[in-house]
Amino acid sequence: MVSYGAIVTGGAKTLPASTTGHLFTVAGGRVIITTVTGVVTTNIQAQACTISVGNTPTGGSASVASIAAASSSVSGVAVGATFAVPPYSSGAAALVFSTVNGVLPTADLGISLDDGGLYLVPAGTIDWTTSATNTGAVQWTVGYVPYDAGATVTAL
Repeated sequence: MVSYGAIVTGGAKTLPASTTGHLFTVAGGRVIITTVTGVVTTNIQAQACTISVGNTPTGGSASVASIAAASSSVSGVAVGATFAVPPYSSGAAALVFSTVNGVLPTADLGISLDDGGLYLVPAGTIDWTTSATNTGAVQWTVGYVPYDAGATVTAL
């Protein structure tokens, strides 16, 4: 059975304008990220734009695609579309999305914790980065299991 651990959902966030925006804070140590999903809450502008998901360690440099490499273009994605980070294999796969309201983009986004989980993320922030300045908003959810005693994730 797959365990997603604690689930944290943030408020809707507008797409960062060709830059990196912070979604969650990881505090108190490292966590295993078991799932990352987002749902579009305001239509994304119809112009070419990609989204990647990464992290910035406390006292470290941003790694904008350490969790999910750039998606295909999200131009014109409508309210209800769902983004998801695919399971970790040999490196960060591209962020995927479904334009069908409420449907996860792949048949198998689940992972087994005995296979190592998705991503081991240090204290710092979990971020998203866009390749263009598009309007639109996404509400993100993360599932995690503390790897270090006392580690937590909170929405920003």
